[in-house]
Amino acid sequence: MSKKISLIVGLFVALALGMSACAPASTPVPPTQAPVKPAPATQAPATQAPAIAAPTADPMIKLVADAKAEGPIVSYGLPDDWVNYGGLFKGFTAKYGINHLDTDMDSGTIISTLEAEKSSPVADTTDLGLAFAKLVEDDGLSQAYKNANWDEIPDYAKNPDGLWSAAYWGAMVFLVNADKVKTVPQTWEDLLKTDYKGTVCMKDPRSSATAQMIVLASAYAHGGNETNVQPGLDFFKKMIDGEILNGVSPSSANIQKGECPIVIQWDFDALSNKYGNPNMNLQVVIPTDGTVAGMYIQFVTAGAPHVNAAKLLMEYEYSDEGQLAYAQGFVHPIRTKVQLPADLLAKFPPADAYKSVNFPKDFVALDKAGIAIADGWALIAK
Repeated sequence: MSKKISLIVGLFVALALGMSACAPASTPVPPTQAPVKPAPATQAPATQAPAIAAPTADPMIKLVADAKAEGPIVSYGLPDDWVNYGGLFKGFTAKYGINHLDTDMDSGTIISTLEAEKSSPVADTTDLGLAFAKLVEDDGLSQAYKNANWDEIPDYAKNPDGLWSAAYWGAMVFLVNADKVKTVPQTWEDLLKTDYKGTVCMKDPRSSATAQMIVLASAYAHGGNETNVQPGLDFFKKMIDGEILNGVSPSSANIQKGECPIVIQWDFDALSNKYGNPNMNLQVVIPTDGTVAGMYIQFVTAGAPHVNAAKLLMEYEYSDEGQLAYAQGFVHPIRTKVQLPADLLAKFPPADAYKSVNFPKDFVALDKAGIAIADGWALIAK
């Protein structure tokens, strides 16, 4: 290299050494103190696109499609005039395009038919009183299914495994033709008065589950319950001995004819009779000394030929639409979150009147109670 360049380089080196000599000495770190590390340079975090969960398929879409592919749904014991099943199935068919076929049967016939058809099932679903729940479980007449509103159903109104659940309830009441009866009875004890001799109609507890609940209701009013039905039988022995019962099995026809001045029946039947006969002075009385509620259970039958249609019906029955359809038949929806329209609610007795209603929740005891009542009635009937 040239001397000129060497001289320039030399000058730069000398200048660098001089500046280094002028810098202050570093501060010593005490032996008991960790050396201070310089703060790391701040750096913006790397941006990542948020993870996007794969869309979850709506199970109802598949259920509806599968149900539609199966054809009509078949039921036992769900006639159009029972708790507004006609209106309920009208809504179900309009929404899903699935038709409905029903064979009307009483509870005993439903059970015996399901038993007989186990090897070749016909019905997809049915509706029975809570007292039959034990038989349904013991005989394997249903299959498990839990609808989308399952958590809103009280524990006492459903099988924990989904073998059955109750969509609605009714209360045992008096339907009184005030044109025929001067003083409307308000309690069970009132019925024992001679004024009511030959005026009271009810079904026979030896063959009617509803009549068995009537006896249970009177048992509750006299200190009994589903494990002690004797007070109810004792009360009705007085009714029989006093000739209060007239031996007529109530129907809409004989109520219209005035043959049944006082009928003991479910409130939904009584209210249907009341509003179905606007020209009659029919009054619905909830006994103030006590009565019972009766829950009715629904389920998908074991081996249901149209199993998806039956499951879809369970969804509809417990939906807001289905619960309101039941209420149009004057029963009480099991889902308390469902609010009735004011005009419909006004047709029911006031809420305070239902304070005397008791809910028998032990379905095993109910099963035994029905047998005890039927057997006991055979001893007191004339």
